Amino acid sequence: MTDSKQSAWFKGMVRVSAISLAVLLPATALAWFCGAGRMTGGGKLVSVISDVGGVDVTSPTTNGYELHCDNSLPNNLEVNSHDPNGFHFHLDTLQTANCYTTYGNQNPPAAGFDTFDALGSGTWSNGNTSIPACAEWIFIDGQGSPQNNSSYIRITDSSPLPTTEICDAPNTPSTSVGLCPGNTVLLVPAQTPLKGQNQAHK
Repeated sequence: MTDSKQSAWFKGMVRVSAISLAVLLPATALAWFCGAGRMTGGGKLVSVISDVGGVDVTSPTTNGYELHCDNSLPNNLEVNSHDPNGFHFHLDTLQTANCYTTYGNQNPPAAGFDTFDALGSGTWSNGNTSIPACAEWIFIDGQGSPQNNSSYIRITDSSPLPTTEICDAPNTPSTSVGLCPGNTVLLVPAQTPLKGQNQAHK
């Protein structure tokens, strides 16, 4: 085989291999998940001022969700302004999640974790405008007093980087905080919900 034919053959094999890999590799291979179980809940929260245009979103914010540590379906997260003409965020894809224990054993109900730390992509809507968005959050179901419940949410005006993951190892508290790129359109600092709760399940 001449050098030119060998070079053409090699390039062809590389091209075929790349195409085969793209076909065989599922989209979920770009997502990373640690832990088992799910968390449900939501509540009324206090948000702060957006980075974009200085928009004041200090009116109460509500969230509701059902999320699975291993990316089992369904995975839903909705964040809304109390203002009828205000913002709305809808989670489209849970990209990475790490479920671990912050306070201790969850009982009742029994669960192997109490903290759901995650990041995903979705849609941010305000009025007639909708844009791709990234959301990062930490929901904690503190055992005992309701004051141990905690919610943190940050949403930005850019989609998450496709390589972003927080699952270094099971039960290792890697965090999503600060990983969403772009400008912050909503920030809910870590706080006890004014109403509602976060509930971990097996």
